[in-house]
Amino acid sequence: MAKAAPNLCFSPLTLNQNRKENFFSSQNGCFIHKPSLKTTFFSPIFRSCIPVRISATPTRTIDHQVTDYNAKILHFCQLGDLENAMELVCMCQKSELETKTYGSVLQLCAGLKSLTDGKKVHSIIKSNSVGVDEALGLKLVSFYATSGDLKEGRRVFDTMEKKNVYLWNFMVSEYAKIGDFKESICLFKIMVEKGIEVNSYTFSCVLKCFAALGSLKEGECVHGYLLKLGFGSCNSVVNSLIAFYFKGKRPESASELFDKLCDRDVISWNSMISGYVSNGLTERGLGIYKQMMYLGIDVDLATIISVLVGCANSGTLSLGKAVHSLAIKSSFERRINFSNTLLDMYSKCGDLDGALRVFEKMGERNVVSWTSMIAGYTRDGWSDGAIILLQQMEKEGVKLDVVAITSILHACARSGSLDNGKDVHDYIKANNMASNLFVCNALMDMYAKCGSMEGANSVFSTMVVKDIISWNTMVGGYSKNCLPNEALKTFAAMLKELKPDSRTMACILPACASLSALERGKEIHGYILRNGYSSDRHVANALVDLYVKCGVLGLARLLFDMIPSKI
Repeated sequence: MAKAAPNLCFSPLTLNQNRKENFFSSQNGCFIHKPSLKTTFFSPIFRSCIPVRISATPTRTIDHQVTDYNAKILHFCQLGDLENAMELVCMCQKSELETKTYGSVLQLCAGLKSLTDGKKVHSIIKSNSVGVDEALGLKLVSFYATSGDLKEGRRVFDTMEKKNVYLWNFMVSEYAKIGDFKESICLFKIMVEKGIEVNSYTFSCVLKCFAALGSLKEGECVHGYLLKLGFGSCNSVVNSLIAFYFKGKRPESASELFDKLCDRDVISWNSMISGYVSNGLTERGLGIYKQMMYLGIDVDLATIISVLVGCANSGTLSLGKAVHSLAIKSSFERRINFSNTLLDMYSKCGDLDGALRVFEKMGERNVVSWTSMIAGYTRDGWSDGAIILLQQMEKEGVKLDVVAITSILHACARSGSLDNGKDVHDYIKANNMASNLFVCNALMDMYAKCGSMEGANSVFSTMVVKDIISWNTMVGGYSKNCLPNEALKTFAAMLKELKPDSRTMACILPACASLSALERGKEIHGYILRNGYSSDRHVANALVDLYVKCGVLGLARLLFDMIPSKI
């Protein structure tokens, strides 16, 4: 934050006195700048003062001399010296500064995020009745948006009579940056209604907004509109359309656009790879990458990351290693987002040693790096390794996030490591994470799978907010730990709070089966039929098991024959 400028808005008398003190007259009738204590003969300010011959009164001489203020302020702005620039702005009279000068100071305020100084400049602009044209308006709006006060920037924007497309685009983009996609789209619609001549940037930005909101139909209307205006072959617009259709789960529409695009750039190829991968069509995405390599198209970091994600999802370790080699040759290994993605690829492909080598070579690690390693240990069911990482993180001062904590708890649950799970629980309490719903659900699941329903209940009873997963974890935990009566009691309490789902049914039926509670099982069977849960494979299996254990073999066989896919 720039240092606040002192209040230098002097009264007219003081200002004139200061000016007189800063100039002295020579015998040849010229006024020359008098060096102050802070100014040397070698300073830029002193050199910029050129002697001017006086042919009128002393007052006109002073006015003529200060016309150099604009150049001085611009010079301070170029040096990043906001304090001195603000000092001169406050000293100047109404007619002495150009709009370009105000704009330069506002741009410096924005760069330094000095909201106080920028507001002071805006106040001077208003008090001096300076006309805010499109250029100065853009500087004002940009200053407020960059300084975190978009609301005030919008006020300036709304008061401007003339606004060019660049200013409209800026506002559309700024609202999108803060996640207010609806307001971005609203501004776009106003642009169209007012007949503002939109450009490629307008369409690229608004298509991202429609994609973020999942507004497929409205986005298709914009697609038709941009075709009418002749933007159908514009590379940046088509790239945005490809990303929009992938986001809307329309990969075929995206593929059709890509096939028709003559001038493809690396963004076009990257959009296809990441789009296919994110839509579960990993093989097609990797095929696009291979085609890209065959044609000799240069890849960038985004390409590498998308391909590595695809390799991780499909378990294609060999291709992942080849991409790793290419990345090393291209010097991408120094980027932390690349290293994290590479680490995750090795981990998900089952090469934990490879992931560990990447992890150890990383010069910089963040919580994502640690979480990826913890997830790798979790998948291998090695809770001890996950706990060791947790201890290392604490030593290095890295704080775990929810994803890392739940991953470690899952590892403890899979391996049945109750002691390790309790250690994690202590960490959760010490770091004030015990109120997080996801963490609590993972804790209950860990205790239940480790055979400690007392621990699970201690967490459950202290939860302020419980969701369907919380209840199902308790019902299923009691059933699997041979506590059917407690399962039925918990199920009865659950019915008073929220509606059970198919998972609940699959959890409570084993409790009825272990008690041979046929009548209660039939009641639950009726509830299953009324709510359409009978098609769930887990529910169907639990029903067959119930009737077999209750001795109703005929009905069990009938239900068994109705199961379409048996395992």
